Amino acid sequence: MKYEIEHDEGVTILSIKNEKLDSGIAPKFKSRIIILANAEEKDNLIIDMSSVEYADSSGISGLLMAHRLYRDSQRRMVICGVSKRVMDLIKITRLDEVLSFASDRETALHQLMPS
Repeated sequence: MKYEIEHDEGVTILSIKNEKLDSGIAPKFKSRIIILANAEEKDNLIIDMSSVEYADSSGISGLLMAHRLYRDSQRRMVICGVSKRVMDLIKITRLDEVLSFASDRETALHQLMPS
């Protein structure tokens, strides 16, 4: 799995650099999410999927796992840069009603800023 991690004012940004979030990389993606969720820094999380053009059920389950880990530790997670193809799959599974989305990284950062 290719990715970049950045930190910005209490937010960890995980940018996925693969074109596919599928069964081939889902185990590595889930492992990285677990590491981030258990890190000493209790940051909120942005998952930037701007490079991802395709996802399957394994990749989507990784997003759901991330949501649960962050929710259960009273933190928030926003997914940004989701392609139409991937968003269509998310809508079919009705996870668009559970997960939080933003069109881009800047909008996601604003959603996670304290009120």
